[in-house]
Amino acid sequence: MTADQQAGHQDAAEAARTRLAALQHSAAGAYAAIIAADAALQAAAGRRITAERALRQALAVRQAAARAAAAHDPARPGPVALLASRFRARSAWGRGQASLDAAAAAAEHPVADARQALAAVRDEFAAQLHARAEPVAELHRLTAECAAARAEISASRPEGGMAGSGRPDG
Repeated sequence: MTADQQAGHQDAAEAARTRLAALQHSAAGAYAAIIAADAALQAAAGRRITAERALRQALAVRQAAARAAAAHDPARPGPVALLASRFRARSAWGRGQASLDAAAAAAEHPVADARQALAAVRDEFAAQLHARAEPVAELHRLTAECAAARAEISASRPEGGMAGSGRPDG
């Protein structure tokens, strides 16, 4: 190998080392972005669990109110009870049924609110997961470019495995 060829290999190796350092710096930035996205996803997962728990609780309250209203309906006073109470039993039953129906209707609002909150948290989680995919793809690309730069550096080494600087490369 001539001196000019050897100098050309050393220049190419030095350029590859410089490119490798820049790629590794960019890869570290992408990795940091992934770590930050993972933390955001973990927080969003916690919010999703809380929203799911709130929805289950609201559904249980609604179901209990609906059961109470349904159980009160067959207890409607019959003709004998109506006559014995001078029809006051019907109005008392009606007030009780109306309040149970109102409670069942009121239980719908927390369910709707909980479903809306859960949908918002799920959308946020999906958006953060999508945002995480970008630095992951960037890290994969940078990893491949780092491997190519390392291969270029290895190819420019002389037979002894030492680059022109006298130090092992790697």
